[in-house]
Amino acid sequence: MLPLGIIYSLDSQMELVLKPYLENNLNSSLKTVSTPSELKDCIQSSSSTILYLDLRANEFPLEHDDRIEVLSYLRKTCKSPLKIVSVIDQFLLLEFTESAVFLTDAFLEYPPAPEEVRLLAEELQDIKAAVKHATLPESRQIYDRDTHVTTYTPAMIPIIDQISKIARHNVTLLLVGETGTGKTTLASMIHQLSPRNAEPFQNIACGALPSDLIESELFGHLRGSFTGAERTKIGRFEAAGKGTLLLDEIDILSAKDQAKLLKVIETGQFEPVGSTESRVSEARLIVAANVELEELTRNNKFRSDLYYRLNVLQFRLPALRERPNDIIPLTIQFIKECCEQHSITINKVHRKVIQILQHYSWPGNLRELKNQIQRAVLFSNQGELTTDEFSPNILQETMSLSEFGFLASQENSTLADQVALNEKFLLQKSLSENDYRKTATAKALGISRVGLYKKMRKYGMLEQKKPSVSKKHHAESEN
Repeated sequence: MLPLGIIYSLDSQMELVLKPYLENNLNSSLKTVSTPSELKDCIQSSSSTILYLDLRANEFPLEHDDRIEVLSYLRKTCKSPLKIVSVIDQFLLLEFTESAVFLTDAFLEYPPAPEEVRLLAEELQDIKAAVKHATLPESRQIYDRDTHVTTYTPAMIPIIDQISKIARHNVTLLLVGETGTGKTTLASMIHQLSPRNAEPFQNIACGALPSDLIESELFGHLRGSFTGAERTKIGRFEAAGKGTLLLDEIDILSAKDQAKLLKVIETGQFEPVGSTESRVSEARLIVAANVELEELTRNNKFRSDLYYRLNVLQFRLPALRERPNDIIPLTIQFIKECCEQHSITINKVHRKVIQILQHYSWPGNLRELKNQIQRAVLFSNQGELTTDEFSPNILQETMSLSEFGFLASQENSTLADQVALNEKFLLQKSLSENDYRKTATAKALGISRVGLYKKMRKYGMLEQKKPSVSKKHHAESEN
C-alpha cells in the first residue's frame, strides 16, 4: 500500500501543482482536504501518512482560521505517526511559527522547483514518522500578574516547579547565571507569587555602584556622615520594608560589605553609615551572582560563612545557548511585547530569521535576544521581519562572510538554494570545529558517518583536509 500524502489547504490549485512532483518523487498517493474533521478522518484511516500543511497567509482573519485547530490537534491529541511538511512562501505567520518549528520535519517553498521536491524526497526518506505530541519537548509555565515564563528546556523545568512551591515561603534564595539569563525577571516573579506582593520590590545591581557607595546604598546614611552626604538617605534594606530585596552581582562585594551583609542575615539588624543605632530589616532577601559563589569561596574571594547562609536554596539559570528549544517561543513573546509597546504590527517572520536566531550563540542571553527583537520590530516594514532588520554581527556569526554577502542579496532565492547553502556551511563549520575528524563531526551533527560522507560527496567536500600540516596525520588517524 502506497503511503498517503494529505494536502491540507484551502487552495484548490495546490494539488494540481504538487501532484506531478510528489507522486513521481515520493511514490505516494495524494488527497486534498480543507477542514479539520476531514484531516482527522484521513490521518486515522491511514497507516503511513505524509501531511503537507499549507501555512501560507490567506484572506481569513486569524480568529476564523481552522489551521489553529489543526496545529493544536497535531501538537496535543493526534495519536497517528506522521511526517509533516510545512508549505510556505518564504515567510511564516507569526501565530503559526512556534508550532511550525516544533512540528515540521521539512519545509517546502511554494510553488516548488523540481530540484526542491527531489531534495525533499531525499530528506523525508531519512525521517521516521512519529506521533508528534509524544516527541515534543516537555514544557512548564509560570505566571504572575504582569508576565509569564514558558520553557521547553529540561534544566529549567525543575526550577519552575520548585519556584512555584517556595515563592510563598520566607527563605533566602540564591540565583546563579550569566548576565542576561533572567535572574531579575525571576526574582520579580517570586516576589509577585509571594504573600509579600503588595509590599515593595527593591532591586540593586551591586556591580553598577562604586565600591565606596555600596554600603550607603544598602543600609542608608546620615547627613554629614561622609563628604557629599548632604541629606539623610534610607538604604535599600529599609526601603524594601516587608517586601523583597534583590541583591544582584553579589559576587563583587568587598570583604567589609560581605561582613555587614552577613550580620543582617544572621540578626536582621543593620546600621546606616554614620549611625550607631541599629535598625531591623523585615525584607525577604534574594541574591544573584554571575559566577559560582562556591568557586569564589574555595579561592578565598568570598566568605564561606556568608556563602553557606545564602545557599539555602540555589537555582542555576542556564544560558540561552543551553536552551535551544526556548529561542523561538521567546522570540515570539518578545515580538508581541514589543509590538504592543510601540503600536507596531508584525504578521510574518522570514524563515531565514528563524535560522539565524537558532544558530547564533547569544553571549548576552535573554537581554541580547530581547534587544535584537526590539531593534528588528522598530526597523520592520509592512508587518514583516527579515534578516535585514538584525545586527550585522549576528548574521556574520551564523554564516561565513562570503555567504553573508550572498544571502543578503538573495532574499528571493529558492528554498533549495538556501537549504543547500546552509547545509554546506554547517558541514564546513562542524568539520572545522572537530579537527576534520569524520566520526566526531557526524556525532556532533547527529547523523551517521555514511550520511556525512553522502553529504560531503554532494557538496564536493570529500577531498578536504585539515589546513594545519602539523596535525594532518592525527586528523587522518581519527578517520
